[in-house]
Amino acid sequence: MTRGIVALSLFVMACAKASTTPAPAATPATVTERTTSGSSGLIMLRSAATDERFIPGTGPQALKSFVADVQPDESGGECSLNRSRGNGALTVVAYYPTRTASNMQTVMTFDSVGHLVHYTETRGIPHIKPGLRLEQADSARRAIEATMRSTSISLDYPVDRAFAMNRGAGKPTVAITSTVREMENLDNLQRPAARMERMRKLCGV
Repeated sequence: MTRGIVALSLFVMACAKASTTPAPAATPATVTERTTSGSSGLIMLRSAATDERFIPGTGPQALKSFVADVQPDESGGECSLNRSRGNGALTVVAYYPTRTASNMQTVMTFDSVGHLVHYTETRGIPHIKPGLRLEQADSARRAIEATMRSTSISLDYPVDRAFAMNRGAGKPTVAITSTVREMENLDNLQRPAARMERMRKLCGV
């Protein structure tokens, strides 16, 4: 039974301070979630980029055992703000240490009344030479990911679902999933909730 899509997205937007100018977005692998056994409730994920299939860990022991392969880098920091003309949602992106040389990106999305609905964090950013054709850019991204490990975190507040994943560098993908509350203050993810508060101060939201 298909449960939907967990998309871990990197947004590439430009500014040295808060801005309302949108910019192109670069998206990493989409991960499709599905159950493989109705009786056991076992969930398997598939990476659209590599077609790799893996099972995310669940439960207290899995969360305690998960090790983030890439540590957060909050040095420097530049922000970009973009408000949707349609539903009024606000997307805030922080780049560390700078937009053009980011090692980590964090993204917060707020609804039209200012409620936080989604947070994503990506440590280990593939930087691709601009001006490439789509197929060339995709090939370059795959080549970088083959040698570069990344750690991603996604907190989806409306459905109370959290997800963290290590992938790339020719190693197996390792992931965990839980409720948001269980993951947002997890010590071995270096406390995403505290990082979110520092991001809000940096970007003025």
